Amino acid sequence: MSSLRNGIFATLIAFAVTQAGAASGTSGRTADGKPDFGGVWLVEKPQKEVKTTAGKAPPLKPEAAALYSKRKQAVAAGEDADDPVGLCLPHGVPRLLSAPRPIHILQKPKQITVLYEANHQARMFYLDEPVPSGDNMPDPTFNGASVARWSGDALIVETVAMNDQTWLDDVGLPHSEALKVVERYQFDGADRLRVNITVTDPETFTAPWDMQVVYKKQPGLRFKEDPCSEKFWHPGKESGG
Repeated sequence: MSSLRNGIFATLIAFAVTQAGAASGTSGRTADGKPDFGGVWLVEKPQKEVKTTAGKAPPLKPEAAALYSKRKQAVAAGEDADDPVGLCLPHGVPRLLSAPRPIHILQKPKQITVLYEANHQARMFYLDEPVPSGDNMPDPTFNGASVARWSGDALIVETVAMNDQTWLDDVGLPHSEALKVVERYQFDGADRLRVNITVTDPETFTAPWDMQVVYKKQPGLRFKEDPCSEKFWHPGKESGG
């Protein structure tokens, strides 16, 4: 499975190289006039423990708050073996957006692909498709199903169908399969990309809440290998043991 994943990722990287510089038109715009988010970016301030844009803790329901507190205590004590990322599982959304590793955005008119150095992951945003719901809702996955649309110069990405096996931050913020994440990508100057994120999960939170991630462009930065194996996270423990 690891070889297959790395092979797929290598193919995507090759595609990224062939697509580099494909956008034309005025500076910062693609051929179809949209803002050009293509290129390599790195998050400016990774968030280990997520706070809302108001600097507060997310509004958890009592049961979820108790679980979060238990997880945070375990992480603080170095007992974070239940962290899905530590078990080489995908980060999930929005945690993946704050991973302190570069991302590479590949932009086409009907699809935007984001490659993440962290654990060799990729997300595909399909433009101008309906958000899955009802009978059209796919089975839950770690990073969910994402569709996108343009609103002026902002790219709006809606992600649903996420399983409940991921954490929303590095210290155990929980969620349910009712989670919905809306990302709003906009330029903040020539070399910064601001992403405003709205999280909705009525089974876990008392109300929707917002957070923010800011990326800075990294011309010339190349991805490094990011092998993931349980033995790297838990020395002496063999995978599957």
